[in-house]
Amino acid sequence: MKKVKFLFATLLMITMVGFSACNKDDEESDVREQAVGNYSYTTTLYVEDDGKLVSFASALSEITEALGTKINESDLQDKGTATVSLSDNNQIVVKEDGSDGEQWFLNNIREASNGFIFDVAKTTATEVTFTNYDGYYLEGETKMYGGGYIAASKKLEFYVYTTMEEVLDAALEEADLSDEEVEGLVQLLVAAGYTEEDAEEDAKQKVVFEYTLTKK
Repeated sequence: MKKVKFLFATLLMITMVGFSACNKDDEESDVREQAVGNYSYTTTLYVEDDGKLVSFASALSEITEALGTKINESDLQDKGTATVSLSDNNQIVVKEDGSDGEQWFLNNIREASNGFIFDVAKTTATEVTFTNYDGYYLEGETKMYGGGYIAASKKLEFYVYTTMEEVLDAALEEADLSDEEVEGLVQLLVAAGYTEEDAEEDAKQKVVFEYTLTKK
């Protein structure tokens, strides 16, 4: 009889340990896993003006019109696909598809009632340094975050910024303009009333990139 009781007690203990392990696994479930998958994305450009985000196209409208051209917001948007995966150091990796696709590392991940929020690690892409920008609004809170994931809509959104100077330097390098062509653009800007003081002020202005990703 004692042997039966011992076997019963042992079985009961194993069962309890099993339930405990299951509960522990549930408690330690990785909130990042819900975001893993394939996405389509759109990037939208803004400039920061007195702490508010203004469309990059509208911010440049006065200059572009003076140069006899026009830029629409859609002209500055970039669309593509990306893969979201997990890293070993408790980060999320967003990898833009393609051989030269950029990688973004999402860190400081915190669970939220409708998904999770995070920051974006500083990244250098195409010789431009991008830094986390608190532009993501989580409903019910007043604080802004670098980004967030909404489980119900399966959308991931994040913000990074650089300076106007870095953006223009990268654009000029990619355009591969000659010194004469660059000088011609400068003369057009001067003729349109653009001063050296304007250039110095604009160079420091923050250019913000908004990434909006939707799971396929």
